Amino acid sequence: MKSLNRILAIAGLGLFGICASAGQAAAQTVAGGSFTLSHEIRWQNATLPAGDYTFSLNSVSVLKPIFIKGPNGSVFELAAVVSDRHIDGPSVLILEQRGGTFFVRELDLAKVDLEIQYTVPKTQRNEKVLAQGPASTERVLVAMANN
Repeated sequence: MKSLNRILAIAGLGLFGICASAGQAAAQTVAGGSFTLSHEIRWQNATLPAGDYTFSLNSVSVLKPIFIKGPNGSVFELAAVVSDRHIDGPSVLILEQRGGTFFVRELDLAKVDLEIQYTVPKTQRNEKVLAQGPASTERVLVAMANN
């Protein structure tokens, strides 16, 4: 009976070890890096002040958030669209400016050939009538971490 209990205990510990290592493998970062904002931006529902930021992405799924850490703490943002396509040039955060406010439209990660698009508020009809001009864009360089 003691030997059966010992075998079950060893098997249980082995199973626990396998499950624990599988969870760690699933949580590995797909991409990560840093960027610096020279002014305040809106990233979907979050407002990020100027400053230095780091980010990590644990999955390329639309349902998995990107984790962003900066001077005022951390936020999670869900992508609207994720696509894997070859990106020529550097990794960049593409901002769209409307009426003095900058919104994150896209994060292009060249190192892992990943384009992540985010929801930007639609232009209101009265804004089009006032002829404020088309939305302008700005590119913020992203330094990719070595994974």
